[in-house]
Amino acid sequence: MKFNPIALAVALIAGTSISLASVPAHAAKSPHALVTDDRVKQVPYDPNQVYEIVGTYGYQTSIEFANDETVKVVTLGDSIAWQTVPYQNRLFLKPVEPNAATNLTVITDKRTYYFKLTSSKSQAAMTFLVRFVYPNSNVKTYAGAGSAQRMSNGFDPAKLNLGYGTSGNKTAIPLKRAFDDGQFTYFMSDQNAEIPSVYTVGPDGTETIVNTRREGQYLVVERTASLFTLRNGNAHLCVQNNANPYKRAVSGLVSTGGGN
Repeated sequence: MKFNPIALAVALIAGTSISLASVPAHAAKSPHALVTDDRVKQVPYDPNQVYEIVGTYGYQTSIEFANDETVKVVTLGDSIAWQTVPYQNRLFLKPVEPNAATNLTVITDKRTYYFKLTSSKSQAAMTFLVRFVYPNSNVKTYAGAGSAQRMSNGFDPAKLNLGYGTSGNKTAIPLKRAFDDGQFTYFMSDQNAEIPSVYTVGPDGTETIVNTRREGQYLVVERTASLFTLRNGNAHLCVQNNANPYKRAVSGLVSTGGGN
């Protein structure tokens, strides 16, 4: 990363905080705060969704798109009330007038994003970073011969780990069972249930979205982990592998989390 361009971008926009929420009329999923810091949020990308951004004076925020994207075009309905600074796969925003309400379209070399912009003096919900995630990108639509054989032949009871615990909103995300076979993790629910987004949780609390595929009543993740977070809109469900409990790194130490 070159120093001068990013230093200039940060200098230009210093002084703005952004609160982002999906527009209710479109019934999109709201961004959620990460475990490590609620000022850092993620939101699943939907090409048909308009996202609402509320800027707060005194802090700056960047919007982060996919790592392989580059911002190409930024258009504002009111370019006087808002300042935008694109840099690689990020866009910095700053309201420069009170009651700054307008719309924003961002076109990258891969996708198009739509935003509704407003400003507020409240600092109750400051956000330093909004990161888009892409649940539907690179999702496998064909399981492959090996995976198909695993499912059709059933599971080897000697290899199954059924020791999973959950905590969170079990009504919004009605998970019946979670288990793994040492390679894949399976989340069992009703076939007509909404499919949640699935994230792994790292030792520092950072969530990383993972690809999934649906096979009957199972949502399959082709890996194992100590802790998963399932999300559906604002609801979440933590799913811990009790055979390999999650260990949270805190100031150089490691603490062990427990499942319910």
